[in-house]
Amino acid sequence: METQPRWLNALLGTPGDILAFVWGFAEGTLFFVVPDVCFTFTTGLRPRRGLLQVALAVAGGVLAGNVMYSWAAASPRQAQSAVAAVPFVGQKMLEDTYGRLDARGGWAMLEGPLRGVPYKVYAVLAPPRMSFAAFFLWSIPARAERMLISWLAVALIALGLKRIEESRRWRIAVAAHATCWIAVYAYYWGR
Repeated sequence: METQPRWLNALLGTPGDILAFVWGFAEGTLFFVVPDVCFTFTTGLRPRRGLLQVALAVAGGVLAGNVMYSWAAASPRQAQSAVAAVPFVGQKMLEDTYGRLDARGGWAMLEGPLRGVPYKVYAVLAPPRMSFAAFFLWSIPARAERMLISWLAVALIALGLKRIEESRRWRIAVAAHATCWIAVYAYYWGR
């Protein structure tokens, strides 16, 4: 019986948890690949561990949002320019989001995942529109909603994979995971 590779064991353990937190933080600042890529892989093999990694990615993202909010409160042009320079964001997205945030307040943050607007955009536009406390409170559901949907979708798929012997399951999970995320980003970046 073939054993799982060491990198896989690490991803399913504490190093994977740390990666989920750090990835959540990075994507909440200037990184442009969602932490879902990390925790959905774990979820495909260990749904409960994947859910822990969701919570850690949310925590990392909220912490990052607080950093970005604080930066934008101190230097709005600099923070907004840095976020506008992130691949696939741009000045037009900031301008469109600016109006939505003015009109809808924190509710606009909940629409972000459906509209393809990264959380970091709201973080750098929020300071003149909502208090730090309000931004923090809206950040938790804004970060969690898409991640929980990703987790749930993969957890349901993982139920179907339980019938496959474990020595083959991880190989299938790797191939399916890579195919899925390549397709998602090809679509998203191609728009």
